[in-house]
Amino acid sequence: MISEAQQLFQKIGNELGVAECLQRLGDIYRVQGRNDEAIKIISDAQEQFQSFGNQRQAAECLLSLGRLNRRQGKYDETTGMMMKAQKQFEEIGDRRGVADCLQILGCIYRDQAHYDEAFNMFSNAQMQYQIIGRIVDVAWCHQYLGITYRLQGQYEKAKEAFTEALELLKGFPGEKYYIGWTLLEFGHLFFDMKDFVEARRRYGEARNVFDSHGQLEKDVDRCSRALAKLDEAIKQ
Repeated sequence: MISEAQQLFQKIGNELGVAECLQRLGDIYRVQGRNDEAIKIISDAQEQFQSFGNQRQAAECLLSLGRLNRRQGKYDETTGMMMKAQKQFEEIGDRRGVADCLQILGCIYRDQAHYDEAFNMFSNAQMQYQIIGRIVDVAWCHQYLGITYRLQGQYEKAKEAFTEALELLKGFPGEKYYIGWTLLEFGHLFFDMKDFVEARRRYGEARNVFDSHGQLEKDVDRCSRALAKLDEAIKQ
């Protein structure tokens, strides 16, 4: 349907419509894991939006490209994209866009073990989300902070962060993906702490949450693998 719409926009010379179709098609490919195709299409859309002076959609494309490039470990390239997108979002007063950029930058820094920078980015993103009332995203920032604390061996702080995330998510029972992943990461924390009873409980809860969604089979399998690894650790 999107390709057909793109062709129609091309016939009538609606370049903005063509760019919007490219953006949506690229995001579909991104979700499907077709990264190379997504990067090419979204890059084309971004260049077109930039040429029209459509700052918001150009920045949104940079955000999508940043997620894709981070997935491929292209950290320097992604950092540059996120800083450019953040600046554009700031210029148009889009707090959510700014927060999304900060969150991705935090993940980049965490991936590279630059933990102080990661904490700073996640904390700033959390503050932006709080201001605009995006509580699920606030919870997700707590989850990211929890992971970062765990990687540093600051287990009590990690426990506090995951607990706060789950408390916030209680108000959003339909957010199965976010709840399940927070429980899974909480399980990893207890695994690292060698509290295998609590780790098993969290992994089991995460699997049940993912399973109840119906479309998160890969995440259900992820929990099953974590439980299997736990069983191996107990045997040793």
